[in-house]
Amino acid sequence: MLGKFKFNSLLCAGLIAVTFAGSVAEAAPRAIGGFFKQIRQQNFMDRDAQGEHEVLYQKFAGLAVDKELRERFPKLSTAIEQRTAADWARLQKDSKGMKAEAVQFRQESPNYYHPFAQDVDVIMRRADDAVVSYLEMEYTNGAGAHGMYGWQGVNFNTMTGEEIALSDVVKDMGRFTDILIAQLKKEHPDATFFDMEKQVRKYALMDKLNWTLDPRGVTVYFNPYAIAPYAEGLLQTTVLFQEQPQLFNEAYLETAEVYAQPFSDYYPLVTSLKDNDRRDVLSVDEGENKVTVTVNGRKTVFDLPLTKLQPVLVHMANKDNYLYIDGQTAEGSRQTLVLKVEKGKAHHVATLPYTFMHTIAVSPAEQQYWRFMTNPNGFYIDRAAKPGHSSKTDICAVGADGQLTFG
Repeated sequence: MLGKFKFNSLLCAGLIAVTFAGSVAEAAPRAIGGFFKQIRQQNFMDRDAQGEHEVLYQKFAGLAVDKELRERFPKLSTAIEQRTAADWARLQKDSKGMKAEAVQFRQESPNYYHPFAQDVDVIMRRADDAVVSYLEMEYTNGAGAHGMYGWQGVNFNTMTGEEIALSDVVKDMGRFTDILIAQLKKEHPDATFFDMEKQVRKYALMDKLNWTLDPRGVTVYFNPYAIAPYAEGLLQTTVLFQEQPQLFNEAYLETAEVYAQPFSDYYPLVTSLKDNDRRDVLSVDEGENKVTVTVNGRKTVFDLPLTKLQPVLVHMANKDNYLYIDGQTAEGSRQTLVLKVEKGKAHHVATLPYTFMHTIAVSPAEQQYWRFMTNPNGFYIDRAAKPGHSSKTDICAVGADGQLTFG
């Protein structure tokens, strides 16, 4: 199914080749692109004395790579594809048990019955010719009082395809653990922790912390029940390289000068916009006919009726920073809001009729592919299409003013 999605290599060769110029060993890492996910959905139905009904809804989006990336980094591509295939196989296996449980739940508690659900998703955190890091996210909803979700960080060496251990990145795990504990207390002062210090130290000692290697630091994630009750949600904290440079292996302190970092609209992104030891916190939220962007506690509201937001931080060589926020309109099409982050505030640059979602309209349902923008110097983006129509792809870069430039 993934093989049906082909990129135009002639269009992108000249522009993306700039990213690969020079020797990796002799230069700082450079951002790379070519990552995407395909969205697959399945509805399982059943019939009983009360009639036909839905038993299970499953949605799966696993990470994939395009032809150019596979040719450039074959070992990385194989590692990603094997992991995605294993996740897909597990989902198919899970569906059998979940369908059986749903049928039993309907028989035993017909007044409380609802279809079961399982949603597997993925989002990039970093992609350059040294490190590729991303998050696998899963949500399940069964017969319990509430659904359950969790995030899992995946970190690969780009050249070898081998997984990177946190102990390879951090030189002093004891000191790193102390910082995590202190930051969790500071950033979540009202959280109801249980044995937080003991649990964090145990995970660190076993090299079992859940983390991603970001462009400007390391983010550690604690899923519900790991260190706090379900009601506290996912807890995360970021240690920036320039805040604690003595903690990190020198090989990981050299990071890409130009990059794009997708992030979730549910949780803030912690980074350093000026590549120094200053901590910057960005968040993007949707509201009724508005998009709110918060930069270090300062909110800016944009009157745009966009939902299902997909934000990306774009960091340029001159340390200018932009937000590309892909969102769905009330009519069902998508737009991309472009903002410049400057002087602690977000400023409107443009609202573009473009999206990172590629749609192929086929009967009886459409196929959707979501491209991850990780390299501002060359990426694919689609001209927004009306619902039920296929979208058309362009190859672009982010220009000096934050606007799209076309190759």
